[in-house]
Amino acid sequence: MTADGNATPTPTRAQAEEAVSAMLDVANAKENLATRLKVAQYAAWRARFDGMRDSRASAGIANAKLFRGDEETVVVLADIPGFRDALAWAEGRWRTAIPVDEVEGPPVVYFGTGPGQEAPGGEAAFDASQVPLKGMAHFKVYDYARWHELFRKMENSRVGSGMSNPSIFRGSEDGNDLLVLGDVADAAKFRAWLIEDYMTGYPAVTGAGSGTYRFAVELGPRTGQGGTLVPGRPARQHSAAVSGTKFRE
Repeated sequence: MTADGNATPTPTRAQAEEAVSAMLDVANAKENLATRLKVAQYAAWRARFDGMRDSRASAGIANAKLFRGDEETVVVLADIPGFRDALAWAEGRWRTAIPVDEVEGPPVVYFGTGPGQEAPGGEAAFDASQVPLKGMAHFKVYDYARWHELFRKMENSRVGSGMSNPSIFRGSEDGNDLLVLGDVADAAKFRAWLIEDYMTGYPAVTGAGSGTYRFAVELGPRTGQGGTLVPGRPARQHSAAVSGTKFRE
């Protein structure tokens, strides 16, 4: 996701396409849930979070990792079995597995799934034209300062790819372990940009050329505006389509 004008070995298009396909070809239930929270007192909250591993397992959450933005913003990246589980999580199950006392307001929940991918019933996982897409990218770089400098230089290129409003979160245990969340206007266009970006050679050089990249939708408390699903609505109403949006079960 980075590049600049310095000379560096560049992959062929075939190599870039293979690498990007591998990054986007993520197992359905791997790193497919991101929960973004505002936490007033991180140290106290973190201690309680660490003590709730069994509660997260009971809620169907596995491999939870913490990432931090500013002093108050935390993202929990985890595995969850599927859409119904993610919807239940957004509806309030998160309260049983994450400390709530220090959390300010409702969390923002992203569920990762692929536009146009076939669901068990033969229908598309969802119609990307009917709901705003999010991008979730998790990767580890060799040197954050170098990567971030190149990331900033690529702003115009990212805008051209249809990705906007990127937020960077750094791993709570390793500042080079990164999670980037953003808005994606067009999945196919963004994939094409990832290929072109990979061909510059800089994703591989910085470490951003491997990891998990996936598209996502937001499960939030709003009333359906902007394509956000409504947690208060019974899950059975989401099983086929919401506003023309279909989901893999």
